[in-house]
Amino acid sequence: MSETSHMPVGLGEEGHERPRLQLHTGQRTEEASRRNGWDSEYDRDVWRLRELGIKAKIAHILFDRIPQPWLKDLAKRWARWRLSTGLGAESAASGTRAVTHFAQFLASPAVRVVRLDQVDRPLLERYLAHLHADYAGRAVHRNFIGQLNLFFLAIRQHRWDDTLPTSAVFFPEDFPRHDERLPRALSEPVMTQLEQRSNLDRWKTPSYRLVTLILMRCGLRITDTVRLPHDCIVHDADGAPYLRYLNHKMKREALVPIDEELEREIRDHQRRLRDRWPQGTPVLFPSIPEERRGARAYGRQRLPEGDAPVVEGVRRP
Repeated sequence: MSETSHMPVGLGEEGHERPRLQLHTGQRTEEASRRNGWDSEYDRDVWRLRELGIKAKIAHILFDRIPQPWLKDLAKRWARWRLSTGLGAESAASGTRAVTHFAQFLASPAVRVVRLDQVDRPLLERYLAHLHADYAGRAVHRNFIGQLNLFFLAIRQHRWDDTLPTSAVFFPEDFPRHDERLPRALSEPVMTQLEQRSNLDRWKTPSYRLVTLILMRCGLRITDTVRLPHDCIVHDADGAPYLRYLNHKMKREALVPIDEELEREIRDHQRRLRDRWPQGTPVLFPSIPEERRGARAYGRQRLPEGDAPVVEGVRRP
């Protein structure tokens, strides 16, 4: 009889025997692995973040393309330390990708670096030329340089390997220059058109109209706006209204003053929510299937289709 067929029994409330669930051997092994955490994952070339109790948009951090054992060990120590400080898994994985790209360069036939003490400034200058040839100033170009510099800094700070030459460092001038871009703010004529009630009323759903108002009046990011709590309005000692929201980028709550008109719009929206969900909703903009049919999520929503100047003005780069 298999292990899972043994069902220890106990007495129910009425004196009848009832089975007590016993975990399958595989389940117990998986839970034991999770309890071990770093002990079971550290030596793997692919870290499973779920097994480390880390919830993130990514599932793994990869070290399998770092051919040098000495560099792979340093990359793992760096990633583990960064995760233990609370750094996001995406950022830790970004650093690992930078080290992986550098490791591939070191292993190339033209370079053939086999020890950390060979990683000096002349070698980094060759790597800078390699990066420029591959990426020519794109965002990944800057990211690889910045992450690798942080990697070298951590090795020195924690004394993980004292053989790293002091000349192994990147300077501000090594980073590719940012392209000069025009301001991303909408022009005043376009904003004037957007604020006109007749144009706002072109939204087919009241919730999207209110999102647009909050974005214009308060300057919030779209991700912060669509995550507003239901009870998002507070008042100061003089009765002036403020919008309370969580700044997800800064990871802190913040307040922004609002006018009476926007407060009234939000109160009207809250009343519509109570009419639809008498039990209440935790957020100001819950998912409403009828409104979302045939439309993208808030973050990808566009202004209503049409030939009005306001639509063309907002879509213009």
